[in-house]
Parts: sequence; C-alpha cells; structure tokens
Amino acid sequence: MSTPPRLHDHPHAPAPPETDDHRGPQGSAEIALDYARRMFERQHVALPPLAFQVDWDDQPSRHKLYQDDEGMVKVPLPEPFRAMPPAGIGEALLTAQGPARAGEAPGLGVLASMLGTYGVTGRRTEPNWNDDSRVKMRSDRAVWARPTASGGGMYPAESYLVVGRSGPLSPGVYHYDTGHHCLDRLSDRDRCDEIAAATGVRAGLYAVATLRFWKNAFKYNSFSYHVVTQDLGALLASWRLVLAAHGTPVEPVLWFDEAAAGAVLEVDGHAEAPFAVVPLGPATAETSPAPVPADRIGADPPHRVWERSRRVRAFELVSRVHAAALVGDRPRPGPEVARAGALTDAPAEPPSSGAEPGAPVVALPDPLPGPADLDVAAGLLARRTSFGLFTGRPPLDVRDLGWVLASVARAGLAGTDVAPAPRAHAWTGQWVLAGSVAGLEQRAYRYDATENRLVAGAALDVPGLQRLYALTNYSIQEAAAVIVVTGRLDALVAAYGARGYRMLSIEVGQAAQTAYVAATARGLGVGAVLGLDNVGIDALLGIDGTGERSMIFMLLGHERPRHHYDHSMYRSDGRGDAGANQEGAAR
Repeated sequence: MSTPPRLHDHPHAPAPPETDDHRGPQGSAEIALDYARRMFERQHVALPPLAFQVDWDDQPSRHKLYQDDEGMVKVPLPEPFRAMPPAGIGEALLTAQGPARAGEAPGLGVLASMLGTYGVTGRRTEPNWNDDSRVKMRSDRAVWARPTASGGGMYPAESYLVVGRSGPLSPGVYHYDTGHHCLDRLSDRDRCDEIAAATGVRAGLYAVATLRFWKNAFKYNSFSYHVVTQDLGALLASWRLVLAAHGTPVEPVLWFDEAAAGAVLEVDGHAEAPFAVVPLGPATAETSPAPVPADRIGADPPHRVWERSRRVRAFELVSRVHAAALVGDRPRPGPEVARAGALTDAPAEPPSSGAEPGAPVVALPDPLPGPADLDVAAGLLARRTSFGLFTGRPPLDVRDLGWVLASVARAGLAGTDVAPAPRAHAWTGQWVLAGSVAGLEQRAYRYDATENRLVAGAALDVPGLQRLYALTNYSIQEAAAVIVVTGRLDALVAAYGARGYRMLSIEVGQAAQTAYVAATARGLGVGAVLGLDNVGIDALLGIDGTGERSMIFMLLGHERPRHHYDHSMYRSDGRGDAGANQEGAAR
C-alpha cells in the first residue's frame, strides 16, 4: 500500500485565489451577487465546468485524519448525549435566543455532546429513492448517520477547540475526529490570545468551525460554496441546541480575521478555512487587542493530513467568492447594520402579484411545544432525511406545521457578533407551499412570525411543482407542505459586501437544521433540498424583483413505513424515540 500524500505538499492542491479584482466593498458585493445569481439560475444556465463528471472512486475521506506516526495525542471524549438534561427542543430554542451568559465554561461532557452532533451515530441501510440506496448496502460504500444535516451527505465542516489555562482540558488546540469521537491535540500551548486578537472577543475557551471545500466540491464543483456555507449554519444550529439545553446561549463570531484564526488551527484558508468562532464561558470584548508576537504565529510545525483523493481540484467561481468574503482586520460593522436583512419590515400583505383578492389570513394555533415533543438529545439522534418516503395522506395537522414554522423563526432570532441578542429582526423569512395541510387551501402562504399567522398568496398547482424540481429522489406532490426559507440577499450584500452572502447562508443553514429537529420532535418526515428552481419559485411566490429571494426548501409531511436495520451507536435513555439500540451503545 502506498503512503498517502501530504496535504501540504499535494501536487494538485488548490492555489490561493486571486484577490486583485475585489478591492473594496463594491467589488466584493459584485462578485457575491454574480455568484449567487449563477447558483439561482443554474437550472436555466449550466454552471462551469461544463460536462463535469463526479469521480466517485476518487472521492475524499468523510473524516479529516492526521497521519503523524508520533507526536499526535488522541484525547478520548465521553459518550455524547448521555448526560444531557431533558430540555425540550422548544425550551432550548427559547434559551438560544438570549444573550450569551458569562457563566462557567462548559465541561468535557457538554463539549462531547456539542462536538458529537457532527459525529457518526449509526449506519444507514434503508431503501429509498436516492441514487445510492442500493450501493450503500455494500460495506465499502456505507453511509453513516449524523445528528446534523449536510448537503449531499458530504459533511465538509471541521470542529476545533482552542483551550486556555482555565478550560476543561490542558491548554492547547484540538481537532475533533468525527470518525472516532475523540480529539487530536495539535498544540499544547495556550493560543487564546491569538483567537482574541482575530475576533475581538477574549475568552478562555473557543470552538471554531471550518470548511474543507474539497469534501463537497468533488461532487458539487462550482455549486459547492452555496452548499457548504449552509452546512456551516446547520452545524452552528446543533451547537446552539446542545449548549442551550444546558442553559448556555452563545453568540458565534462571524466577522473575524480568518488568516489569524487559521494560523492557530494549521489551516491555509484556501483548502480549509475558518467560518465561525464561538466563545464559550466568560467572554469580554477585546477593545484594543495586543499584537501577537510573530514567533507565536504558526510556531508549531504543521501536522500531516491524509488526503484520500489522488487529484484535488479548485473551482474558479468558488475561489473568487470565498476570497471576496474575507474581511481580514477590517472593523466589525455595528449592530444597527443588521437591520438591512430584516424581513419583518416587509408589508403585512404579500406582493399583489402573488395574492388574490379576498385571500384569507389563517391564524395558527399556539406554537408552544406539546407533551409529545422530544428533548434535544433524542431529537438530534432521531434526525434523518425522508428521501422518497412522503405520503400526502393523512393531511398534515396545521398545528404541526405551525410548530415547525415557529421553531425556525425562533432560531432566526439567536444572536451573533454582528446581530447581538436580544435580536428584533431575523434575516430569514418563511413561505409555505401547502399541498395537503388540514384546513388550508392549496396555496402559497407567507408566514408572519410576529402574529403567528399565514397570509394567503397565489393558488398552487401542486402536481406542477415537480416540473420545478431537478432531481428524482422526491415526489414533491407527496410532501404535505414545502417550507421556503427566504432572505434579503441583495440588501445584506450591500451592507456587508460578500461577507453578507456568507453570513446569510449560515443563517439559512441554521434554519434548515432547526426545521429538521423540530419536525422530528413531532414525528414528521422532513427533507431539505436545493434542487427546486429558485427562479420559478420566486415567481410563484411573487417575490421576484422585491429583493427577497428563496434560499432553501424544506419538504414536510407524513412518511410511509420505514424498512431498515437499527445500527444506532448511542442510546436515548428512553427520553424519546430516537431509534437507538441499547446493545450497540458506545462506551
């Protein structure tokens, strides 16, 4: 067996993107809007590279593995989700809306559950409409379940801990090994000063989320940046839920110096780049960060990383938009700028082009959780995608629809560094394409989160929705409802440059993961898709030309019976029907 190549010396590693064409916010915004337009129009105009073929035999590993023979310390973690409090999903979402608290840093058990939301929890062997349904029965093509959703099941995000002298571990930098549920210790030095200088927030413990682009781009090529930024948001949503279940809301830092943070993590910012930093425990503003001595930055020799793929490619559109979104040491915009993305400033009624005279307004039932809702641990363990399993009968209960909509709306009010809590305006809105919902006509409806109601729009041709879907893994008309998550992309890009596109995509991914666990809590099937035609959907909703755009689509409804083996690795301790196998519980 040949020795795997070193990533740092890989002959086909992506080169750093050119940066000369996006100096200043205007150039940055133009690049982001051009990229987004191409993504939204991809069903009408093919994306480069034309005639791209996925080389499945040369796909990257689903897990980042270091290949150092010596010097790499593996730190075991407690079993995830085992010791979590029985906080319901609704309760956790309410807690997550609050300002970050200056309590104690989370212990190792809490961190194990937080990081474990991206780890494997069992093998998937059920037949469905996905193309790989038969192939994944083979041991060499096994598909593994994880609590957090990911576009195409590629899981491009990586998680790190930067621990100071007061943390729950020895000081150092740690990488979360998703394949083995343990930590790789990359450095035994306290690097918190460097993260504080990069983010403007001083803490004794940080969780950092990065993206390894090739883990997704090998399949989605130029489309990958649109997907992976939403994946990053899905991971943050899972982190928020676990921490909120322990009574700890957090405010991720989205505007920071990536190069400085990346140096701490041993990532180059091109093949892998940091996208969010989450201060944990007591944190204070770093108003005048002291410069980090040059000999401290990158002083540790990089650890060798295994790359399974023989050829690693970069794609020009991805490199350009990623480079345009970098902010370096530019000052963070004030919280008042966040209002640019507020959808609650829209008129109370939907656009006239999408509404009919006399269309009804439907008040939704109280969205507070009922006794059947799962707690956070059970909900995360039970989360899965309903590929081809939807059935339109019986109709979806409008109370369940309202619960999912309200849950997503609450998640949109969770704070970040650029939009701190308490947050009055979300960046994401929701529309509903109701096909089989009890008490609702087959129409498009805008969800008014402030009044918890649906405002009716255009009549809906339910069978015709299939013509807007580019894939074959769902019969759209069998889904009881399609939730359309929208955002004011143009306004946010105008306010923040290309960083606005990146930050909106993160919040869209957060909305998708929240919809998954909220639907799971009610025993519903759910599936996130990007394959619906954004141009066609925007026209159907009547929002084309308004500055509001469809970003992702959540299919919702009842499922046909599932047929699968139970390969679950962790137990839910009877707190909810997470489908766990007690004999297979990990120790």
